[in-house]
Amino acid sequence: MHKKIILITGASGFLGTWLADELFEAGYELIGIDLRLPLKPEIWSNFVTASTDNADWETLLHGNDIFGVCHLAGGASVPLSVNDPYSDFANLLPGTARLALYLSKHHSQAKFIFFSSGAVYGNPKSSRCNEETLASPISPYGIHKYIAESLLANYSRIYSLNVIVLRIFSVYGPGLRKQLIWDVCRKAILADKQADKVMTLFGTGTETRDFVYVKDLCRIVATVLTNDVKKHFQIYNVASGGQTSVAEIASRLVKHLNLDVKVNFNGVVPPGDPVTMKADTSRLKDMDIKMMYDIDKGLAEVADWIKNKA
Repeated sequence: MHKKIILITGASGFLGTWLADELFEAGYELIGIDLRLPLKPEIWSNFVTASTDNADWETLLHGNDIFGVCHLAGGASVPLSVNDPYSDFANLLPGTARLALYLSKHHSQAKFIFFSSGAVYGNPKSSRCNEETLASPISPYGIHKYIAESLLANYSRIYSLNVIVLRIFSVYGPGLRKQLIWDVCRKAILADKQADKVMTLFGTGTETRDFVYVKDLCRIVATVLTNDVKKHFQIYNVASGGQTSVAEIASRLVKHLNLDVKVNFNGVVPPGDPVTMKADTSRLKDMDIKMMYDIDKGLAEVADWIKNKA
């Protein structure tokens, strides 16, 4: 019996690397594409360094039947999207359209999992946003994710492509060298070497995020891949369903890093950053998915990674 084949785009990034490990251990055969080589070339049956916008899909896939696609390629930074919106657009939309159309012609039975973002909601008015909450992104990154969702929804309707959109909130874990948690760790270590032992972060500290640990995210993807397709287009919020303030994240990280550092905030919220984010995860719960990591357990693993890396 042949192994089921999964194509992962953006395969060498933070999420792609973790997801490849999870799916390889689950017994899938992996085909990958990224602009960079993977950390573990031995787990890939085929891998090409290219963009999804110019990949030779026929050569890469060798005519094999594809069971699922995990589409992670594209920009992954709100600040970079604010500074260079067109590059963020170009890194996501053309390749997404090209891949979806190729699959609709040659692998229409495949599950196309698109890694979107909670950024599509912007600054939601409701205290907890569900998948029906009006999308109103406040950053080019969120705008382009939402445009990609709309494109895939219509391609799914026209071409009967099986699309699953995962609106991922604040994912974190060892290996992520950007965003809030990495920034806090980096600044805390630098502050510990200074005489005043003070670090300053953006915002007020009261801003909240809904975090999901990377290992939980990978288990969710593996579950979605094994579930029966109930309709051609589905959306799921992927988060813990809780809120944690930036100030609490900073405090817990300083503690786990065993540092004596004071945290200050400058009161300036960067463009594109929401004030508060909390997801309704009822659809995940309907699939009997439970999170294995609370925020403290996850941050402890990140801190251990940081300390071992230093």
